Formats: sequence, C-alpha cells, structure tokens
Amino acid sequence: MSRLDVTTSVPVFPRECPARARARRVPPASEAPLPARASTLVGQQVGHFRLLRELGRGGLGTVLLAEHALIQKRVAIQVLHAHVAQDSARVAGFLQAARTLTLIQHANIVSLYDLGMRDGRPYLVREYLEGQSLAAFARGRLASALVVDLLTQVCDALSAAHAHGIAHGSLNASNIFLVPDAQGRQHVKLLDFGIAGLLPPAEGTPECSVPADLHAVGLLGALLVAGRLGARGLPAEAPLPGHAREPPPLPPDLPSALSRVLLKAMARRPVDRYTSATALRDALQASVALDGGAPPEALGLEPLPSWFMSLGSPGAAPASR
Repeated sequence: MSRLDVTTSVPVFPRECPARARARRVPPASEAPLPARASTLVGQQVGHFRLLRELGRGGLGTVLLAEHALIQKRVAIQVLHAHVAQDSARVAGFLQAARTLTLIQHANIVSLYDLGMRDGRPYLVREYLEGQSLAAFARGRLASALVVDLLTQVCDALSAAHAHGIAHGSLNASNIFLVPDAQGRQHVKLLDFGIAGLLPPAEGTPECSVPADLHAVGLLGALLVAGRLGARGLPAEAPLPGHAREPPPLPPDLPSALSRVLLKAMARRPVDRYTSATALRDALQASVALDGGAPPEALGLEPLPSWFMSLGSPGAAPASR
C-alpha cells in the first residue's frame, strides 16, 4: 500500500531507498530542464517568460513567441538547439550576435531585451514583430518607388551598424522583416546579425565587409525590381554577397537612374561600389527624383562603372549566365 507525497504528487513506497524516492520527484515547471526536441519547448518556462508557440527554426536554434508571466508583454525568444549548445564555437558566435545587437540601437534593427542561460543552452529575448519577411512579401515585381523605400531603410540600419564597426555579413530578403503601419507603409526591421563580426580595425571605413553588405543591397534591389526572389529570399543560383560575377538582368523598363545605382552597388570590384551605406542611400533617393527626366548629373549621381559599359545602356537587361 503506498501513500502520497503531498509535495510532489508522486507515490512513495515505505521500503524504498530515500535517495531513489528523491530521484523520482518531478521538479516544478519553472525549474524543469529544457527538453532537447524543439517541438516540446512550447509550454516551458524560461526566466519570467512562458513559451507560447513556435515562430520558426533554423540551423542554430528555435524562435518562439513568449509572454511575461506578470505583465503579459510578448517577446520572441531564440533558444539554441541542444546539440548546438555542445559546440563551444557556435555558442560563442551566438553570444557575439547578442553583444552585437546591444551595441546597435536603431529603429530599423530588431531590439534585444535580455540574454540568459538555461540548462547550458543560451537564449535571447528580443522584440516581437508582427508582419512578414521581405521574402514572403515580395511576390512578383515590386514597384521601383517601393523598392527604393525599403532599401533606404536597410541602408539606414547598415549605416548604424557600420558606425559601430559591425557588418551584417548575411543580408538577404529572409532576414529583412516588414512591419506595416496604420497607413500601410512597410517599416524595415533588420534581423540575424548571427554571423556578423567586428570589422577589421582600420582608418575610416573598413575595406571588405562594408562593400560586401552594399553589394548585397544592390543584388537584393535588382531581384526585387525584376521579381526574381526565390522561396528563401534568394534566387536559385544566387552568389554569396560580394561575389564577383555578372549582375542579374534588370527590367528594360526600369528607370535609368535606379539602374545606375543598383549596378554601381553590384560592381565586381569593391572599389567601384559606393563608399558607405549612407552614400548608397542618398543615391537611391536621388534616383527617385530623377524619374522626371532630369539628367543624372543634375543631382550628382555618379556615372556607371566602367565594367558595365560593355553590357549596354542603363535599363537594358544584360545577359545572365
């Protein structure tokens, strides 16, 4: 005949070893170890937050919607996969990403609220965003004015990051999140500085990482105006950002000024690209003003890079490989 342990609701047998009886006790929900499988994280407690539902998962971890137990504030929590948490190098990269976000406070970059550790698994508590990724939003060709609006916001975010000596390093439509406002305008939030690293020390702007980010902006713009984004925010044969290859074809009806800007951003040689995210942003905005037919020189728009001259006039669709 067993009796009931009132503190744990677990049967305890009179002749059972006390140590074994203690081992049978189930810890409270707030102290229960995090399960290894991502699908069982829902319902767990992490710090002051209750995990409500899964928002997505990737190679490093799972992102879940969570709610503060007392004030009902909703956040997004990214928890490393159990097997990833065993890799010290990948954990270090995850923590570096957290430190990166704390350095950059900008309206176009997702906000980080907290960083913690649970059962050896690091987790981030960050701003919960309601909207969709640019990859999900961009179905077919986007209007030039909308592309310019989105890319200028991306440039604002990159400019803030570069000012802190940080490059994104993996920019694409999947880690650009769009939050619509009451008027329907899409506000950009840049995510996933997961592989971003501190830029190499140098006088002024670093030579490699910044041009790679700017090339990614140009490539993204070219894909958006042509309607060539793939399911994950990149075309099937997309090169890595900064890779030296022929730019993707641009629509023949694309305004000449915008063609100039995108092609310069995608120049093969980094030295031929824009010198900063701010310079690219200014050129994008100038291209909108030039839609009325004013010559590019009127607003100081830089000439096409020499490597493009053999591809034809601005707005023409160069042959792709």
